[in-house]
Amino acid sequence: MTKNEKSPGSSQWEALCERCGRCCYEKYDYRGRIFYTSKACPHLDEETALCRHYENRSAVHPDCVQLTPEIISAGILPADCPYVRNLEDYQAPVIPDRNPFKKQK
Repeated sequence: MTKNEKSPGSSQWEALCERCGRCCYEKYDYRGRIFYTSKACPHLDEETALCRHYENRSAVHPDCVQLTPEIISAGILPADCPYVRNLEDYQAPVIPDRNPFKKQK
């Protein structure tokens, strides 16, 4: 990370998140490149873009990936995510043309 590294799980780390819910969509790795699907985690409230079990997400959904600098650098977050938007040479995932991430207001 290029800025002051914040410890995962700290209030400073959590404050970076804009609560868009985009990282809560299933992804797959194909030949070292991350691709998003349009299938949301069953615990994502798609109206609010918030996890219904955020505080206990690891217990409720063991496959939920905890964001760490190593995971982030693997290219799983969209390029405009605050965790990666200032990273040089960041390779963002491929997001489907039919973008499921448009927030309904």
